[in-house]
Amino acid sequence: MVEMEKLTDYTCNPEYMASYNKLVSRQDDFIKTVTICGYIQIDGFGSINLAHLRGKGGVVDAFDVKMRMTAYWDIVLRRMVDNMALHLTFSIQNLVKKEMQTDIVNELVGPQGNSLERMLEESPSVAEKRKKLEKSIKLLKESKNVVANIMDRVVDNFD
Repeated sequence: MVEMEKLTDYTCNPEYMASYNKLVSRQDDFIKTVTICGYIQIDGFGSINLAHLRGKGGVVDAFDVKMRMTAYWDIVLRRMVDNMALHLTFSIQNLVKKEMQTDIVNELVGPQGNSLERMLEESPSVAEKRKKLEKSIKLLKESKNVVANIMDRVVDNFD
């Protein structure tokens, strides 16, 4: 990605011009500061001597180049972050598809071919719960029949 960026300084991202225009709008203040003082104060860098840029449009050209680079760098930075995220996602997906798929299949099938069957076996606790539920269902059906018989006798006695 870095090598591609070194080849050209191109972007079709519309945010580039918006960012550049916003940065260039401060050009007059910058030129006044450099013309009057000959230096500029920048946080983190301290005082920077720019007296050598006075005259022949050097200040304007230097400012323009810096603003173009700053606007372009914002686009490049976002592009590199996006590309890195895409590349990582693509690489992980390929890793899972190509390399891990074989390992997973081998783990499921196992050397004797019975690992999958063992995974499908019912655990003892689940088997016990199932038996209790089956007994409850049987008992409820029997109770339903008894209640139905009683209700039939009651209805017959009223007739």
